[in-house]
Amino acid sequence: MKIFPGMHYTMGGLWVDFNQATNIPGIFAAGECEYQYHGANRLGANSLVSCIFGGFVAGPNAVRYARNQQTASGNGHFDSERKRQEEINAGLLKSEGNENPFRLWRELGELMTKDCTVIRYNKNLQQTDAKLVELLERIRNVNLGDRSMWANTSFAFTRQLYNMLQLSRVIAQGARLRDESRGAHYKPDFPDRDDKNWLKTTKAYFAPDADEPKFEFEPVDVSLIPPRARKY
Repeated sequence: MKIFPGMHYTMGGLWVDFNQATNIPGIFAAGECEYQYHGANRLGANSLVSCIFGGFVAGPNAVRYARNQQTASGNGHFDSERKRQEEINAGLLKSEGNENPFRLWRELGELMTKDCTVIRYNKNLQQTDAKLVELLERIRNVNLGDRSMWANTSFAFTRQLYNMLQLSRVIAQGARLRDESRGAHYKPDFPDRDDKNWLKTTKAYFAPDADEPKFEFEPVDVSLIPPRARKY
């Protein structure tokens, strides 16, 4: 059995506040889709905390939010977004390109495993991001083969593959920006943890006018537990 340090999910997720609410009103997140606990170091028990405790908090708060909402006439956002998604679906089903989405997925896995596991070099991360851009271009020319609307697994898979590619860009670019070693992020060129410059949470978002991630950094509050060297 081949065993080696891997990505182990994305070690991060959706931003949530104390109530497990995201920055989108009415959307709550709990479990490994949010970053509060396991995003910092991805210890095994943290996934249980984020699932069980986060679920206990998010569930009642979501119900409370829903009950306090008043019925209002539509503002058009839902209809416009549904139309946009339907257009994406129709374009994907009609695509007659020559790319196999499952082959692209395998290439993505090999690419991320090669340069985006624990050990990371800036040059390789830049090359990885450039190849991810190429994969995003190639996915525009996929051919699903199955064009039915009933139990079409290749259709659902391809839609998620696009999300995988964008998330991979977040991982590669976020790692490139952080010149230090911390947790499962190790750069031989920057072997030490740099709390002075990088005791921060990396936050990524997609601007409405850009099909690529943008980054900002949020300081970590260490007033209750000052950081110390991690030694065994």
